Amino acid sequence: MSDKESTHSDTALENPENVVEDAVIIESDSDAKAAPKRVTTGGLWLFSVVNFLLIIGICAAAAWTGYQWQQNQTNDSDTGVKIEAELLSMDASIAKINASVAKHDAELVNINEGLHEQNQVLNKNMDSLLQQILQNVDENQALKSRIADLSGRRPADWLLAEADYLVRIAGRKLWLENDVSTAMLMLQAADSRLEDIGDPSLFPVRKLIAEDIQALHQINPISVNSVALALSGMVPQVNNLPLNALKIPEINDNKAENELSENISDWRTNISKTWNALVDDFVQIETSDKPVLPYLSTKQRWLITEQLKLALSQAKSAALDEQESLYLNALQQAIALLVEHFQLDDNNVKQFADALQQLQNTDIAKDYPRQLQSANALKDIIDQRIKSVFKNNTDTGAL
Repeated sequence: MSDKESTHSDTALENPENVVEDAVIIESDSDAKAAPKRVTTGGLWLFSVVNFLLIIGICAAAAWTGYQWQQNQTNDSDTGVKIEAELLSMDASIAKINASVAKHDAELVNINEGLHEQNQVLNKNMDSLLQQILQNVDENQALKSRIADLSGRRPADWLLAEADYLVRIAGRKLWLENDVSTAMLMLQAADSRLEDIGDPSLFPVRKLIAEDIQALHQINPISVNSVALALSGMVPQVNNLPLNALKIPEINDNKAENELSENISDWRTNISKTWNALVDDFVQIETSDKPVLPYLSTKQRWLITEQLKLALSQAKSAALDEQESLYLNALQQAIALLVEHFQLDDNNVKQFADALQQLQNTDIAKDYPRQLQSANALKDIIDQRIKSVFKNNTDTGAL
């Protein structure tokens, strides 16, 4: 197809009224060029009708779209008016609510201020009431204590005084008699008296009593009385210990054998007996394989035994007085006398020496506390209570 034909076809599409005219022109052109060829226009008409219908449909759709747009615009404007009216109504409601809330806030502020003032007044009243109540309680306690002091209905004071007495007796037993067991019993009895009182303020004193009892438990438990009794029992045994000295045998008195006969015919026998009697009085011979021992007279023997008894008595006195140095010196002197003058191979002497050695190894030293801590504490408490009683009596007299 040539450019001219394409131009005519486009024009026919744009203006359907000129389709016939264009067809005649085309036909005339075709007749001029080729007379014998026949031209048909049925398809062109159909194409033109279809285009026309399409154009009509497009125009109708455009018109409908415009109508709908106008309707939508109208509806939108009505909806906007309604929304604006509703918003205005809501703003009015919100304004009313805000006004009501502001009014209530103002009322709450006023109520809070009134309550705050009332609370302050109530707090002041409560503080004054509490102070008055506490003052009344203190006064009541003071009055009760004064009444109890004045009426003498305080058995706890008697128990406290008894506990103080027991502690003082314990100190005397300890330092004057060195009786540790009795002193501990006294302290335990004093603690039981304080426990019967049931006063928590006395717990520090009870603690001091417990410390004193523990201090007495630390003292050497050896009984000096037992040591003294053991030494007393050893003194009589000294006389039974054999001395390490020469023992002079006893002279046999043969008076019956050496008696003279009254018969004259026995003159020879009588002369012989007289001679034997003279010889026995002057000379006596005894043999021994043991080493020669020194001779001790009766006074020397008595002196040695008495020295041993004296050493044992000194050890006994030192033990009762708990003088350790004198006790050990006396036992050492006794052991030295026993070794020097007595027969160590004798069984009695061996047992006696073992007993002395055992007593020498016994520790009798005792470290007593210088004072009982609970005594001063109890004395202070009693003095305070006595002062309070006198003060209450003075105050009562002034009233």
